[in-house]
Amino acid sequence: MKFTFWGVRGSIPSPGPEVVKYGGNTPCVELWFDDLLIILDAGSGIRPLGISLMDRFDKINGHIFITHMHWDHIQGLPFFAPLRSSKNTFKIFGCEEADLPLNQIVADQMKSVYFPVSLNDLNANISFQNLYEEFFSIEGLHVRTTYINHPGNTLG
Repeated sequence: MKFTFWGVRGSIPSPGPEVVKYGGNTPCVELWFDDLLIILDAGSGIRPLGISLMDRFDKINGHIFITHMHWDHIQGLPFFAPLRSSKNTFKIFGCEEADLPLNQIVADQMKSVYFPVSLNDLNANISFQNLYEEFFSIEGLHVRTTYINHPGNTLG
């Protein structure tokens, strides 16, 4: 397993020399299990991760796990360059809320009133999977999710 922290801040990105050691982007972690790409959270750190992935790979197949739908964990998704290429495939995993399915939560943050590019404008093959407290496998990787103590539906 190899991992890189692309964002570790909560609430808002905090760039500047005082955060160089730990970074100023909101949550995003790149995990590799052999050739399997797992991305944990889509905070502002997913933007530089996307640039790095596009520089390293011609075609990207990845899985994005969003722990919860607070803004600091999804705000970078519209800026994730690999979602613009039809060569790429991503499955987005996360909790739905009581009145909103996961795909609608992601699409709603990209409505024209908030952002100039809609989810439907992205060219990558994007699919969604709702998560609950459960155990499942992805390409031989065993995943166990559990609800954690945080406002709203949150999985660890």
